[in-house]
Amino acid sequence: MARTSVANEAPAYCTSCKMDLNHVIVAMKGERIAKVQCLTCKKEHLYRAPKGATEPKAPKAKKADTEETNHSIEVEWEKLMSAHRDIPIKTYSTRGQFNLGDKLSHPTFGDGIVGKLIYPNKLEVIFRTDVKVLIHGGPLG
Repeated sequence: MARTSVANEAPAYCTSCKMDLNHVIVAMKGERIAKVQCLTCKKEHLYRAPKGATEPKAPKAKKADTEETNHSIEVEWEKLMSAHRDIPIKTYSTRGQFNLGDKLSHPTFGDGIVGKLIYPNKLEVIFRTDVKVLIHGGPLG
């Protein structure tokens, strides 16, 4: 079975088309699909399981699990920020252009580092306590 990840296709219920259609996964929350884009109407919306299928209930995260995940993200963030300490921090803007390894300062999430480029205009940024997918102007030439 294909691995579920951002940019893969998955069947989902489209809230605009009002039917089960193929979608592109836009965002994940852990192992669960969080947001999708309909391949028919091109609108993005929260993931809804196809009407013919039921989504398995995710086990509720225990407080210790959440703390452990946040701790491992923070450890990774500290390693990356230390390894890239000589790179200047860019101010985040949706129109800005970022590449892998760029450090950025976000007004809400704080300082982060680009961990992954998601074609064509999205970034996966590792912040101190969380990993976020952000929009940007695209990779630098």
